[in-house]
Amino acid sequence: MHRGKNETDVIDERALVYLAVLFVCSALAVLSGAARAAATSGFVTASLEGAYWIGNTLAARYRASVEPVNEDEGSDRYAH
Repeated sequence: MHRGKNETDVIDERALVYLAVLFVCSALAVLSGAARAAATSGFVTASLEGAYWIGNTLAARYRASVEPVNEDEGSDRYAH
């Protein structure tokens, strides 16, 4: 499966976001304890993955709605 430029950029951005979350949760562990930092890290990670999944689903729907329709399919797809 070939990945487009945008998919690669999104994956790289996710890695940077997770790196930032790791630093923040490490600082939180120093200040408030490892258990709280682990819980926060898990919550943030689950939220990011959920947002990524929803974003991919919505992006796929958008791409499907704006794709050009070929001549034969157009007459079946739209009522005139």
